[in-house]
Amino acid sequence: MSQVWKNFYEEIMHMIREDQAVREVLAQTGELFQGYSPVMEKTHLKHAERLKELIELHGFPTIPRVGEDAAIAAMRLILHAISWPEFMRAMEIETVELLKNNEVPKQYVAMLMDRIRFYEGRKQIYGTNSDWDDNGILRVTDVEDEPNLNARRAEMGLDPLESLVRSPLEEFHPTDPKKRHEEFVAWTLKVGWRTV
Repeated sequence: MSQVWKNFYEEIMHMIREDQAVREVLAQTGELFQGYSPVMEKTHLKHAERLKELIELHGFPTIPRVGEDAAIAAMRLILHAISWPEFMRAMEIETVELLKNNEVPKQYVAMLMDRIRFYEGRKQIYGTNSDWDDNGILRVTDVEDEPNLNARRAEMGLDPLESLVRSPLEEFHPTDPKKRHEEFVAWTLKVGWRTV
C-alpha cells in the first residue's frame, strides 16, 4: 500500500471511530433515538465532506487500495451522510460502477441503494431499511418484487430476511408513530430527498 493510501486508510478509520464514539454518547443519553440529533448530523456531515475531498484528490478508497476494513468504513461514512442527498446519490453511481469489478463491499452498496430509495419514499430493492409502522412496530419498508427478495439479497451477500435478529431499535419505538412519520417526511423534504 502506497503512503497516500496508508494515510487515507488512517483518516477513514479515525473518522469511523469518532462517528462511533459520538453515537455511543448519544445512545447513553437517549438523544440518539429522538429524531436526528444535531450533534450526530454535524459529525456525519464533517466526515462526509472530508471523505468527498479525499475521493476528489485520490479516487475512491476501494478494497484493493485501502483494504476491506477501510472500504467498509468509507461506505458506512457515506451511509451516515443522510442529510446530504447529492453526495449519497453521487456515491451510489460511483460504487455501483466499482462493484462491477468487486472493488467495494457489495452488502454496503446494497444498503446505500436501499437507503436512498427509503429516503426518497420509493420501494427498496434489498430490504435493508426498517421503519416504525402506524402501530409502532418496526418493519422492513416496502420492497420491489417481494417473492424474489431473498435471491437478490443472496447476490449481494446478505442473509435471508427471515434470519435477521431483532433490532435493538425496537425498544425505542416512538410514542406517536404517525407524528414521527410526519416529522420524518417533513425532514426529507427539507434536506432535499423528496420534492412532494
